[in-house]
Amino acid sequence: MYGDSAMISIYYGDEEYLLHQEIKRLRQAVINPQMGELGHKYLASPTIAQVLEVVGAVCFNLGGKTLIEIQEFPFLGKATTASADEKQLAELMALLENHDEAKHILFTSVKINRSVKFAKWLTSHKTLGVDVKEFKSLNFWQADEAVQRIMQECRRRDIQIEPRAASLLVEHQGVRLLALMTEIEKLSVYAAERAITLADVTLLSNHNENTFRMLTDWLNNRNRAEVFQTLDELLLRQHPVPLFALIQSWLGNLFQLRYWRDKGLSEVQMAELTKKHPFKIKKDLQEFGRVPFQRLETLRAKTLDLEWKAKTGGLDSKLALEILMSS
Repeated sequence: MYGDSAMISIYYGDEEYLLHQEIKRLRQAVINPQMGELGHKYLASPTIAQVLEVVGAVCFNLGGKTLIEIQEFPFLGKATTASADEKQLAELMALLENHDEAKHILFTSVKINRSVKFAKWLTSHKTLGVDVKEFKSLNFWQADEAVQRIMQECRRRDIQIEPRAASLLVEHQGVRLLALMTEIEKLSVYAAERAITLADVTLLSNHNENTFRMLTDWLNNRNRAEVFQTLDELLLRQHPVPLFALIQSWLGNLFQLRYWRDKGLSEVQMAELTKKHPFKIKKDLQEFGRVPFQRLETLRAKTLDLEWKAKTGGLDSKLALEILMSS
């Protein structure tokens, strides 16, 4: 059974999709759904005292296992500074060495520092046999590795996709797996029982060239007739609601780049943060660097408002999108 070989696990890293998928698999393997909260305890950024209380508590899971998730435990990343914390941490270490085998304890974090006392002790303990897994995001230039991750994850989830289709998605989206798999999930619904093809990505992906040309003209208040012509063509093959989500994300990304530039970040630094190629960052800043912040803020708010009305039936979704494109 998944997780049986170790009663304590540490999952960490900045590749959020793979991290969350591994947490999900462990939950499915350990938790008995019929036991509800009895089989699952969750702590977010807890104190040592809170962890001591939950780990030391009597388990009432009727012979089953209880999964205790501890997210962002501070002392996996920093040393104790107070004597009271040091004493409690020693108590926790003793408790973990002798904890109830009916409990599986999972520590999750973006980063851990193996040089601090608790993290070093936990990751190097010979008898505990802690299961340590790191999920590291790719650098923007690792496109081939991103394609490999897509293919592997699709096989795991029984989704068929052609390698050329995966490559095109990476070219448009960057190497962040969460964004890539979100797009693949939508494409898999369209493809149904067959493989996702290059033609599917070109036709349906939110990131095709015509869509972005339309949004660029719209944001810069130009070529209004062409904007609505492209919009009509898009709506013949795509529902308006996904377009709202794309526009919201696209505007948010541009706003973020502008903010970072004003804070003095370089294009290389922005590329590292977004996992996109520096050339793409440079191109976006050249294209949209003079759009007033107020217009970006106004359009983001209007997009959110009209998207809500479209989703809740307050306004016809096609009409709501046309109103937005008239702004």
